[in-house]
Amino acid sequence: MELTTRTIAACKHIALVAHDHRKQELLKWVESHKAILVKHLLYATGTTGNLIHQASGISVQSMLSGPMGSDQQIGTLIAEGKIDMLIFF
Repeated sequence: MELTTRTIAACKHIALVAHDHRKQELLKWVESHKAILVKHLLYATGTTGNLIHQASGISVQSMLSGPMGSDQQIGTLIAEGKIDMLIFF
């Protein structure tokens, strides 16, 4: 069996996703972890990303909205090794 070793940089690429009924919970979580999250590159589905930016001022790379394929966009980034961590509410 072949093993792969991957070194993750200090600045991580983090995707944030939340179901409609969990967006407010994610926003509270982001606010309580803001000091850590500002050190990383954040990605989110369209609505979630806009809400995070408005509520916290943190820069977020927003994908399309959910119905337009944002889950697939984030999945592609994961498959390409461009996302280090996914946080899903």
